[in-house]
Amino acid sequence: MWQKLILTAGSDSQNDIFKKQLSLISTEKYCEAVEVVTDESPGIRIGSGGATLSIIRRIFDEQKYKDLEGTKILLLHSGGLSQRMPHLSAYGKAFGTLTNNSTILETKLEIYKNDLIGKLPQTGGIMITASDVIEKMSSMKSVKSSEADIVIFGHLSSLEVGTQHGVFVMDEKSGQLKCVLQKASEEEMKIEGAIREDGMVVTDSCYFMSWKFCKRLLKNPLFKTPITEELCCYGDFMRPMGYAPKLDYLQNSSPKLKLYRKALTEVFIDPNVEISILGENSFFHFGTYQEFVESLLPESPFRHSFPSLFKSNIVHSEGINTIPESSFIEYSTGVDLEVGENCISSGIDTGSLKIKLPSNTVIFTMSLQMKKYVTIIIKIDDDIKKKREVVRWNRHDTRIDGKSLWEAPIFEMFETRIKSLEATLHQWKNGMTEMGSNRISICEAVKRHDFDADLEWRMVFNLL
Repeated sequence: MWQKLILTAGSDSQNDIFKKQLSLISTEKYCEAVEVVTDESPGIRIGSGGATLSIIRRIFDEQKYKDLEGTKILLLHSGGLSQRMPHLSAYGKAFGTLTNNSTILETKLEIYKNDLIGKLPQTGGIMITASDVIEKMSSMKSVKSSEADIVIFGHLSSLEVGTQHGVFVMDEKSGQLKCVLQKASEEEMKIEGAIREDGMVVTDSCYFMSWKFCKRLLKNPLFKTPITEELCCYGDFMRPMGYAPKLDYLQNSSPKLKLYRKALTEVFIDPNVEISILGENSFFHFGTYQEFVESLLPESPFRHSFPSLFKSNIVHSEGINTIPESSFIEYSTGVDLEVGENCISSGIDTGSLKIKLPSNTVIFTMSLQMKKYVTIIIKIDDDIKKKREVVRWNRHDTRIDGKSLWEAPIFEMFETRIKSLEATLHQWKNGMTEMGSNRISICEAVKRHDFDADLEWRMVFNLL
């Protein structure tokens, strides 16, 4: 059992929302205590690396080194706005629902309980992982050396996947780590010898650091005060590792960022590293709708690796009997509802209306403050973070310039969930009728979200 589960939050309001959702999860099966920690540098992006350093310092401030011996803490990076999956923006990626009727967090905790925690060094340390990833840990062997400073987990991946991740370059004869590439091109992977005989590469994911190594990390004065630069707990921590690391990235940093990166290099350049390669189809990212839809399909690698995790693609809903295999619906009601292909839907209420949800869309209804509702509809492949000269919504001219779909006040507010869905679907098909103060953006909807009202709506389905 973990002595503590720590989730990171990007703001105090997100912290409160995480705590409310955690209170509904039986975390006592997995950990003795739970804590949600807000980034300590308000208004400054410190990234997953800055958050990791801050939390390690916080742990050492609260507990003596000798008291940490043998304890294991799980750190789940869960802050951020989830803009690539905006139906989760108001809740957090860790609390996204999967087809097993459980959240990503619950699913991850169960996997770690069964296949990970007992195999980690008994000397104790901190496990660092992301909130939108499920790893298959069943092939992991117990860590051989109790002296391991860091245990890193690798996955066999295609070259295409390797271009978007960190890649471990291994010495063919000794099996030792040579260097770590970060989002390298296929040509660079070839030159550095990262490509295995089977054509695959070993990509990064979660990792474990011993308390002894964490203590050594905190000896640098730069890490004893709040972080002021954006650091990555993967790229900036792992790139210095190996017997022949590639450190050219240090020269392409701003002066202050370079200071932090050089300080990290001094510590991460020579730890005792043990690598656990978990094999092919052992890493599943749920960071985009495309990745989520792929996981739904009967022949998908995810369902092959985790056959027990698929119960239904209709989750916590009432009156909805069948939808396409490539679609997913949660916390919704529908008597006469037709759902298109590749459609992700959450929180909708069709009442007695005959409703058709278009294919290749994301549709979700949110409760807002002042007892209002808004329904968001976007295309499943829309890049809602990209600013546009002219904002188009389902090819319709919104008469909004210079904004992204995240920022554009497109979506009209209504008095009921049913009316919100019906009217927004009509506008999606026919275009916006008029502009006005009654329209808000996705960004504003997340800020004005009435979490308690939506939680009450969701609780009804949880009791069914």
